[in-house]
Amino acid sequence: MTVMFLIAVPAAIAAAAAFGSAGVLQHRATHEAAVRKPMQPALLADLIRIRSFRIGVLLGAAGFALQVVALRFAPLILVQPLLVTGVLFYLILASAMGHHSPDRALFLAALTALAGLSAFLVVARPGGGGTGSLGGVDALGLGAGLVFAVALCLFGTTQVRAESRSLLLAVATAVCYGVTAGLVRDLTTFEFSASLFTHWQLYAVAAVGPAGFLLNQNAYQVGTVGSAALAVITIGDPLVSIGIGITWLGEGISAGAWAIAGEVIALAVMAGGVWALAVRAQHVAKRLQAAGELPEEAR
Repeated sequence: MTVMFLIAVPAAIAAAAAFGSAGVLQHRATHEAAVRKPMQPALLADLIRIRSFRIGVLLGAAGFALQVVALRFAPLILVQPLLVTGVLFYLILASAMGHHSPDRALFLAALTALAGLSAFLVVARPGGGGTGSLGGVDALGLGAGLVFAVALCLFGTTQVRAESRSLLLAVATAVCYGVTAGLVRDLTTFEFSASLFTHWQLYAVAAVGPAGFLLNQNAYQVGTVGSAALAVITIGDPLVSIGIGITWLGEGISAGAWAIAGEVIALAVMAGGVWALAVRAQHVAKRLQAAGELPEEAR
């Protein structure tokens, strides 16, 4: 317990701060680059020339390393609720860099959504007991689900305005990140040796992970309020990975009557927070547009 609180908790909080800071820098960088359509790799070529983006990538890598350290000494149900506070670090840093006070309604909506996710993780206690592994049929099902979800989000972006496009791209990002996490979890069941390169999961990670990162930058570029996109990604990522763990990897969550009731309530709170976050993000975008602070291409 002492080691957990002396190492894991500070590492998780530092990781959240790193992720939040990376999000701020990447969001700002995407608005300095030429506007690209979703899934165009040219956006990354544009962004890599921007110093703040490069720093953001390094901060993201540092956050991931700190997350690994935290998970080494503490369970997921402790680490994940701490990591989701990255959205709050984002709001604070973005406000400081913009020389204005944090939007209270946006902050409260993000806090509500993250509290719902944290409560769900604590009550559900996901993971453990998983003995399954993704086979050929599973791979087809997972791949079809991934393609369908991302394609649906991309189609949706053609039907709505900028801030809603950002949230749809964030959903697509969360799906890619969650699938990547599930594939990585599956890879850990194999022996770490040269034979690892014979498993399709490794190559799927190499394809889906970068696709998710590119969609993440697309979400930042078209959205005025980057914290809204980050919150959707932060919430969706673990939920998708939990779904993969339950559906394909044989993992489970608490299933008692009280546990199910708590999970439903927590998910309802989370959904309410996400809805409020989306509504507030639209309001902030309109306010910035009226003030002439919103780029024409993001309207």
